[in-house]
Amino acid sequence: MEELRNVEKEKEISIRLESLVGNRFDKESLEKTLSIIFDLEIVLDDISHEEDELGDYNFLGHFDSPDKNLYGYFDIYFLKMRRPGFDGSDLYVTEVAIEFE
Repeated sequence: MEELRNVEKEKEISIRLESLVGNRFDKESLEKTLSIIFDLEIVLDDISHEEDELGDYNFLGHFDSPDKNLYGYFDIYFLKMRRPGFDGSDLYVTEVAIEFE
């Protein structure tokens, strides 16, 4: 029998992920925040390349939590800041997307 998806947890994660939009981070603080949201260690891959068709910078992350029955991927699109903020933040989150499996 196929396990049921954890819809309530998916909804909570989606809302918390959306709350990142409009905030400033550095990669380390963003990974820390995401690790709290997903209750897993999250490591982001910068998949932005100059030769890409996309004009956006973006990170790709994934999550795999069998005990919570949560699996999937997410993108975080961001702008690079001209100079770091007082807290070391150097990126501004503009959009997020998530895909649960």
